[in-house]
Amino acid sequence: MKSAVVLLCLLLVLSHGDGLRCFCGGLRICPSGGVETCSSFSELCGRVVITAGASPNYFRGCMSASTCAALDRPGISSAFCCRSDGCNR
Repeated sequence: MKSAVVLLCLLLVLSHGDGLRCFCGGLRICPSGGVETCSSFSELCGRVVITAGASPNYFRGCMSASTCAALDRPGISSAFCCRSDGCNR
């Protein structure tokens, strides 16, 4: 029983050691085939639709909370940000 508890704790610690993984693409160039692992400075996955201009564009990927807030501008762009792996599909 003790070894099962220790193993469970070890798995929880190791699983939280990996960075957040987000889909990336659109106007953002992603060398890793559409998924990126975020750095400690980019704690969110984001999806931004840019509505200003002749035709809408979008990008998605890792970003900071301040960047997400700055990109959510009615009439110009809308931003959706989240904190779990792949939540910005």
